[in-house]
Amino acid sequence: TRDEFGNLARSFNIMADDLKEYVSTIRRTTAERERMLRELEIAKGIQQSFLPESAPILTGYDLEGFNLPAAEVGGDFYDFIPVGDDNWGLVIADVSGKGVPAALFMALSRTLIRASTSGNQDPAESINDANRHICLDSKTSMFVTLFYAILDTKNSTLTFVNAGHNPPFLISNDTVGITLLQARGIALGVIDEIDLKSTKVQLESGSMVVLYTDGVTEATNDQEEEYGVERLTDLAEQMKDHTSREIIDAIVADVTSFACGRPQFDDITIMVLKVN
Repeated sequence: TRDEFGNLARSFNIMADDLKEYVSTIRRTTAERERMLRELEIAKGIQQSFLPESAPILTGYDLEGFNLPAAEVGGDFYDFIPVGDDNWGLVIADVSGKGVPAALFMALSRTLIRASTSGNQDPAESINDANRHICLDSKTSMFVTLFYAILDTKNSTLTFVNAGHNPPFLISNDTVGITLLQARGIALGVIDEIDLKSTKVQLESGSMVVLYTDGVTEATNDQEEEYGVERLTDLAEQMKDHTSREIIDAIVADVTSFACGRPQFDDITIMVLKVN
């Protein structure tokens, strides 16, 4: 009948409208996903462009660094900075936030830290100065945790400050075991004056220092367990007779295996220094 045909036509029209809206939603979603992926690629490109191409070759030492960006790209970075004839500045840092904003803040922080530390033999003075510049130049609420140390290759000492970062650990070649390189301090970019104090340790022959970001220890598996500091220090102790590159590769492989392929949302950054 005419009424039945009319009802059928209206039903088809409603279905057509619904289908058109569905297709439009799919297109918007796809466009948004593609935009996000492009932004992540941009963030990754910014981050990688500011990382060292290689570690300096230092007589009597074995030094390496590594960064693996997470799915969302954090703001981790590490750096090797010449600060004198026999001295090198070692930096490992973790910027708050993800994506392009974190990558841009990472670029700003890395540049200001380099400017403040180059040629300066005092870690506390350097990083206190860097913090003032970061607070002055940054208009965001972002911050960066950082461990900065000056390696005196002639006297085999490490003088460091810690601005709210995971404390690296020192593994000696004797029975002393593991020493956490702890120093009091808050993250950079929070307040203008942080008054960091430097601490110095002697590096004995055969000792090793492992610096890392929380993407290593906070990597999770399917049971929501974290990789943790204990697994990291146990593995480092087992590998202490290997090269720095081999130690880093072993840590990354172990963290990846622990996570069982689960996507991680924080960068993995590691630096290893060995005294030959």
